[in-house]
Amino acid sequence: MRWNKVPLSADRIDVIVHLHGFSQQGGEMPLSEKVARSGLDLSRRTRPSLALLPRGNWMRHYYYDFPALLAGGIDALVDYGIEQFARATPGGHDLAVDRLILSAHSGGVMPALDIVAEAARPPDELFLFDGLYGHDPRLGDPMQGLEHIDRWLGERLGRESARPGALRVVYIEQQTGPFSREVAGLLAHHLAAADAAQSADLARRYPVEPSGVPHGYIAAIGLPELPADPAAAADWSRA
Repeated sequence: MRWNKVPLSADRIDVIVHLHGFSQQGGEMPLSEKVARSGLDLSRRTRPSLALLPRGNWMRHYYYDFPALLAGGIDALVDYGIEQFARATPGGHDLAVDRLILSAHSGGVMPALDIVAEAARPPDELFLFDGLYGHDPRLGDPMQGLEHIDRWLGERLGRESARPGALRVVYIEQQTGPFSREVAGLLAHHLAAADAAQSADLARRYPVEPSGVPHGYIAAIGLPELPADPAAAADWSRA
């Protein structure tokens, strides 16, 4: 758990959940390994915010999943995190969730799509960093999960005027290009139906873009900027 300045008078708080990817340590991975690589730096964010980094379940090789976050488990995680944070503050008063941001890197991205599909509280902002690998074609449609993004986009864009959101997809062509370009096609379809007066602003908050750094650095470089401004251009030169 990480947090920024949260006034004692606050009754609502934003929550950012990040799903990590591969570790060479496999099942022995210490969660501390993923803190710096996650990019969960709240120093630029002014809204009261709590960041959560759950530990994935190592399956084999370089695969992790997050089974406890399925079937609404992410809602339970967010509620639990806020409860623990509130208990630790003077007075221990209740806090409600305001905005929810879900980010994921590498092998955490495909699980994030399944989590979004089953969450009672859909994220307002979704950041996917070079992990849209698709599924093994031997196990079914490699583009399975695209429908979850399509459904989320439709609902999210329908609330834009009252509650702005974001989708940022960063990819490296030889790794996650095909699925990422399919998402770009979905975005183009949805944005074409949006109000023309909003199109430029939406394009900044809903881009699919190539990475300017190697795979392992994408979340660490990209994420610190986005919670503060989801339309910000990533400064890849910081790598």
